[in-house]
Amino acid sequence: MEDPAEQFALELRALRDSAGGPTYRQMAARTGQSPSALSNAAKGRQLPPLEIALAYVEACGGDRAEWERRWRAAEAESGTAPTPRRRWPVVAAAGTAALTLAVAGTILTNRLAHEPPPSDSADHSPRLFADDDVFNQRHPRPRLSPDSAQMVTDLLARGRGRAKLYTGKAGSLVYRATSKTPTYEVTPRKHLDQWGPNPFENIDFPWDASWKAPPPEREWTVVITPDGRSLECWRTEVQDGKPSCEWGAVSNTRGSSVSEKGQATGSGLSRLAGVITHADWKAGRINHALSFGTPDNNGQYVFPAVGSDGPGQGRWREGQFIWLDSAYDIDADTSLKPYERMVAKALQEYGAFNVKNAGEFSFTSEYGSKPPGNKGDAYAPLTQIKFAKYLRVGTIAPAS
Repeated sequence: MEDPAEQFALELRALRDSAGGPTYRQMAARTGQSPSALSNAAKGRQLPPLEIALAYVEACGGDRAEWERRWRAAEAESGTAPTPRRRWPVVAAAGTAALTLAVAGTILTNRLAHEPPPSDSADHSPRLFADDDVFNQRHPRPRLSPDSAQMVTDLLARGRGRAKLYTGKAGSLVYRATSKTPTYEVTPRKHLDQWGPNPFENIDFPWDASWKAPPPEREWTVVITPDGRSLECWRTEVQDGKPSCEWGAVSNTRGSSVSEKGQATGSGLSRLAGVITHADWKAGRINHALSFGTPDNNGQYVFPAVGSDGPGQGRWREGQFIWLDSAYDIDADTSLKPYERMVAKALQEYGAFNVKNAGEFSFTSEYGSKPPGNKGDAYAPLTQIKFAKYLRVGTIAPAS
C-alpha cells in the first residue's frame, strides 16, 4: 500500500509541474514560507503541516479547499498529525543570543541547501512579473520634472490633499485558475477589429462555475492561468456558466508588465501591474512599485507606458513616475496606520507609475484584500501620508 505522505507529495510535485515549475524561492516569495519548508513538503518523508501544504498549493495556483480535503484524508489514513512550523523568517523575537544564532544558522543552512539566496535579502513579499521588470526595480535616480510641485498640487486637488486605496469590495477582482479549471473559447462582444484583433484568440480562457462576475462598478476581471498568463476581461458576463468579455488583454505575469495582446489600461500596461495583492498585505511589505490613476492625463505618454487614452490637456502623461522623498522619516511618523506605512515605504523605495485615467488619485489592491489596520470593506483612506510635502513627480529612463 502506498504511503499517504508519499502520495500527497507526488500530487504536490505534479501541481508544481502544471504551474510551470516555479522555483521554491519564487514560491516562498509568493507565500511568506521558507524555500526549504516548501521543498520538504514535496519530498514525501512525512505529511507536511497543513499551513505549509496550503502555501505550496497557493503558490502553484491550486484550490485551497480541495487540497485541504486531500491533506485531511492523507492525515486520517496515516494516523499522524505533523507539528506546525513557524513562518519564514523563523527568528521573530530572540529568546537568548545563543538560541537565536543557532536557529538562524539552521535556517541559512537549509536555504542554501535548496535555493540560492535572493539578490535582495529584504525582498520576501510576492511579486508579479519578471524580477527585471520596471515594477520590480528600485529607481534611485529618477528625473525630476521641472513642474513637479505644481503637478503634485494638481494631483491632490480633487482628493482634498489625499489619495484613496481601492481595497476590499472596491479592489481588482483576480482569480487563479488551476489545471483542472474548465476552459472556454472567448471572443470579445464589442470593439473587435475597431480596437484590434481578438486578444484571446487561440487561448483557453479558464472559468470556474463558483466564480462570480464583478459588479457593474468593478468592470475588470483578471484570471491568472497555470502557465502564468494574465487574461484581463472587461465587463465580464457569465451565461450558462460560460464567460464572455466586452474587450480585454493578455499579459505574462512571468515576463513584462506590458500587455502582449489587447489593451487593459490606457498606458498599455497590465491591470495587475502595481496591484497590491493579498499576499503583499499578508507579508507586511510591498516589494514592488505601485500603479495609480489620475484624472488629469493628456494624450502623451512616457516609459514604461506604450500608449495613452488621456483626453485632457493637463501636465500629466501616462507612464509618469511618482515617489516619496527620502527626507520623509516614515518610521518616525507615528500617525500612519499599518497599511499606510506599507504604502508609504513602497512609494519611497519603489515609487509608482501612472497607468490610467481615474476619477481621483488612487491606488489599487486585490479584491477582498484586507490591509492591516483598515476597518472598512471598501476604500481605505490614505489620510496621514504626507503627500503634499514629500511627493515628487518625474520620469524613468529605460534600462540601457
